[in-house]
Amino acid sequence: MILITGGNGYVASYTIEQLKKSSSETIRVLVRKAAHSEKLQQRGIQAVVGDVTDLASLKHACTGVDKIIHLAAVNRDKGNVTMQRVNAEGTINVVEAAKAAGVKHIITVVGLGADAKRPYPLASTQGVGVDSIINSGIPYTILEASVIFGAGDEFLNTLAGLARIPPVMVVPGDGQSRFQPIAAQDVAACAVKALHLPAALNQRLQICGAEVLTLEQIIDAILAEMQLKRIKIKMPVPILKIAVGLMDKTLPKPPVTPSLLAQLGVDNVATNNSTERIFGVTPIKLTEGIGFVKQMTLGKLIRRTLNK
Repeated sequence: MILITGGNGYVASYTIEQLKKSSSETIRVLVRKAAHSEKLQQRGIQAVVGDVTDLASLKHACTGVDKIIHLAAVNRDKGNVTMQRVNAEGTINVVEAAKAAGVKHIITVVGLGADAKRPYPLASTQGVGVDSIINSGIPYTILEASVIFGAGDEFLNTLAGLARIPPVMVVPGDGQSRFQPIAAQDVAACAVKALHLPAALNQRLQICGAEVLTLEQIIDAILAEMQLKRIKIKMPVPILKIAVGLMDKTLPKPPVTPSLLAQLGVDNVATNNSTERIFGVTPIKLTEGIGFVKQMTLGKLIRRTLNK
């Protein structure tokens, strides 16, 4: 049996579909809400309600499980749902529950360069989680991804929502930070292949797209897909920090967080891309896989920001 954590997330939805197509093993999904559990069960998928911050619920979810694809993560702090509690302590809980259940393989997806010593909360908390998996004694596969895009993502959809506001499009900093976007379905394909791939066992592997693009090029691709013309204004990050800080304190789910803004100024590209070399997955190009941004409206962005 395979347990997927983070069942409410969009990467998990792609992973579930990949597993249904390619594996005969029983799939169990950890979700935080009963409503989501019911939807999965209607599709013939086992679902348990729980949370990685709740060790007892994790131990229950891990009963009879052989392998875990750990996808639960957050990229912002809000109330008691923090990067420290979910990404770091939550992964430590997953390891403890996995040990108790005799799990034979843990696969996780984290951001490229996750490291407990980095000065960025997302990277550092995920790094703590990675360390706990590596030191667990359980066979593991750590997949480090650059920006993940797909229907339901936050990064591209946020930019698409902001692009709906005429006549300008703000570009953080000089827009020259480099990224290597990878489609969510390609991430899912790599995670599923890792379940039975000896070359992926006890490895940290970078999975990224085929193209290295600057932040400005990503914005240009979104504008082109949406057939929008905007005046691009490059805004110094220190000025944006003030606005983003205010949004983070006052809005339920701000479109940009201080953590995300900080990482927008840092290159996020592979030094040894394993997507095709190890997993045999030919990455979808960004321009071939962002049709979903056309569905993003200003109204949707506002509703998401207000968490409605």
